[in-house]
Amino acid sequence: MKSIRSFSVSLLLLAMLAVLPARAAISEQAPSAILPQPSTQQQPEDVVRIVIEALARNDEPFTDAGIATTFAFASPANKVNTGPLERFAQMVRNPTYGIMIDHVEHEFSEVVRTGNRAYQMVRIVGAGGAEVVYAFRLSLQQGGEFEGMWMTDAVWPVAGGEIREPAF
Repeated sequence: MKSIRSFSVSLLLLAMLAVLPARAAISEQAPSAILPQPSTQQQPEDVVRIVIEALARNDEPFTDAGIATTFAFASPANKVNTGPLERFAQMVRNPTYGIMIDHVEHEFSEVVRTGNRAYQMVRIVGAGGAEVVYAFRLSLQQGGEFEGMWMTDAVWPVAGGEIREPAF
């Protein structure tokens, strides 16, 4: 009886050890699995709104989730210049873009489309009250895994204060 019990305990321990790495792998993948991802259903204004709203709540549902979402919507060409994610996060945290993280207010301009490109401006009010207007340039991806999806090619500060139309 004792040998059967110890054999059963050994099997249980082996089963638990086999499950633990699987759970760890799932939990490591879970954060990116719950973040918004590019889709052919999204229009340029959807992409900009997703990114801006994610940055406004940067640490929800986990630390730097907003930055990770922003990186997910960066075009492959953009990622060549700004990636990997760790480098991208440092760039977003610099003084040029840092106001976007945990900002308290935002306002969107109308989208301007020219062929497979789109432009939109966003006025951001930071937690400290500073205001910056950013221009977003997006492109409709041609080929590859993101075929037919609008993604961000570049973001740059245009001015402080209010949105002046047109700025492109």
